Amino acid sequence: MKTPVGVPEGLRARYRNLVARLRRYGASGKGRNELFPALTFRARIFAALVGISAVTSLVIGLVLYSFAEDRLVKAESNLLVQRSRTANAGASDFLEGLRDPEDGTIPAPDTYAEELVRSVADPTGLGVLYVGPEGRPLAARDGQGNSLDPQKTYESLGIEDRVVRSAQGDAGGKLVSGGELRYVTVWPLSAADGTSRGALIYTASQVGLDTTLAYLRYGILGAILTSVLLAALGSLLLTRQLTRPLTETRDAAIRIATGDYGATVPVTGRDELGEVARAFNYMAEEIEHYVGEIRDQKSRLEAVLEATPEAIVATDTGERITMANPAAALLLGILPSHSGRPLEEVGVPAQVVSCVREAATAGVAVREFEAGEKTLWAYAARMGNGTGDAANIGTIIAVRDTTDQRSLERAKTTFVSDVSHELRTPLTTIQSAVDLIARARERLDPLEQRALELAEGELQRIRGMVEELLTLAQMDSWQYSLDVGPADLGGVLRDAASSLESKAERYGIEVRVHDQEGEHRLLCDAPKLYQVFLNLLDNGIKYSEAGGRVDVHVFEDAYHLTVRVRDSGMGIPEEDLEQLFERFYRVDKNRSRATGGSGLGLAISRSIVEMHGGTVAVQSKVGVGSTFTVRLPKAPLPSHHAF
Repeated sequence: MKTPVGVPEGLRARYRNLVARLRRYGASGKGRNELFPALTFRARIFAALVGISAVTSLVIGLVLYSFAEDRLVKAESNLLVQRSRTANAGASDFLEGLRDPEDGTIPAPDTYAEELVRSVADPTGLGVLYVGPEGRPLAARDGQGNSLDPQKTYESLGIEDRVVRSAQGDAGGKLVSGGELRYVTVWPLSAADGTSRGALIYTASQVGLDTTLAYLRYGILGAILTSVLLAALGSLLLTRQLTRPLTETRDAAIRIATGDYGATVPVTGRDELGEVARAFNYMAEEIEHYVGEIRDQKSRLEAVLEATPEAIVATDTGERITMANPAAALLLGILPSHSGRPLEEVGVPAQVVSCVREAATAGVAVREFEAGEKTLWAYAARMGNGTGDAANIGTIIAVRDTTDQRSLERAKTTFVSDVSHELRTPLTTIQSAVDLIARARERLDPLEQRALELAEGELQRIRGMVEELLTLAQMDSWQYSLDVGPADLGGVLRDAASSLESKAERYGIEVRVHDQEGEHRLLCDAPKLYQVFLNLLDNGIKYSEAGGRVDVHVFEDAYHLTVRVRDSGMGIPEEDLEQLFERFYRVDKNRSRATGGSGLGLAISRSIVEMHGGTVAVQSKVGVGSTFTVRLPKAPLPSHHAF
């Protein structure tokens, strides 16, 4: 096999190695046909074609030989019958010539036996054996005129005595099988008066028949050998024609396997082999196209991995490193030389190893931990084999340095907490002053009373905003917790509705809690759920026009309680629904300022519901209204569940 030209030296070396491996594989006998364990594909085709031709020629030769032999033997047998009939007639005439003219008697068989067989055998050239009336052989002579021992001749013919006795009583002769000869004839010897004088057994020389059959065998054998040789020559040409495209296809496949995607197979016809060559060339083009795409994707992926600040590490099922980007050296100390080594051996933090193991078992894992002076966030996921099944081929983990982010969040939380606490004191002082002025409300003129009402409203709004900021600060610092106990959710809803009754009357909104007498028990932090529903009802009142209504429905099943708060307000645009529960997000900023909204209520409400293990969702249509659905589990939670 020639090494392909026009290929870089590296690929040429890979090509030669692959060819050597294939040859060793072939020499080992693996993958071969069991009928021809030591033959190549070309040799197997050649042997099969020659074998079929040889077997066919042999069968035809045997059939022809059998047919010719049968015809020749039958012709020789018929000739023997005719000659023996003539000879037997001469024997009868000879017997009549021995009859005594005076008394008409014939001498005893012993007296004329030798003369009888001589008179019959010499003119006809047939072998003659005379068996007397008592069944005893009396005389014998071959076709060349030689006298034979009658007893030995009789035994050599292998004719049964009953056949001879039966022939003596018949009117005609019998063709029977002989011992050393194919056929002999047995004729009765009878006098003119019908008395039996024994039997004559006639034989004929088979040298001519044997010679003819020998020539026939040699001729058929020569024809078989000639046909086999011609078939071998034709098979050799055919196998070369069949296997040459396969060899070219194999060589092209090996070249493609070594990276030479420009390899093609010559298309020499429109038959099946030509179709195979065209299909292979098309496959090579597609492979080259897809390999190019994969290389481009790999280059882009490598560029992304090189540029990303996150440490990305891939491991196999044995936690050995298979890939790591440059950021992994900075964050985790994983160097390129560590490839193939277990994570624990290269000194990565124990939390990273634990995260990888958890992902290998559960599918994904997320951890945030302290590593010295750094705060690291890790996300690990189990990798599949790309076939859609659950086979695990390893784990990939991304580690991010969140030190600055967490420091900023802690600073922000501290700032919000400090500001909120600092605002509480002056707000309390202002509230005391406003309350003091409110005592003298009857001495104020209408303009002063209006100013007092505005001051009270703004003060209330600012104090609510401060409380919400404090709540968020507690949540961010993991200091916000639930105090869980048995409670009636219906009572919580009724208390929230009663607290907003005066505000609803002022806005001209009807608030109705259905199932007024119902009791819906669950384990929860009732004050915090009161805050949730108070916020939802307050939003329904604020964003509804005068004459509208807010309906509250409670549904209960075996494991959950579901509360739906439906208003007839202006509705929420679809594009705002996804961001509705984010902090400081407000749909209508002008109306929010007019009604005192801060954009924190829904974010706090969702956090409280999720702390209870529940969910909150919203459905809305502009101009129709909104429906908020809160789903809470009845199952008990820990008595102090921290956010």
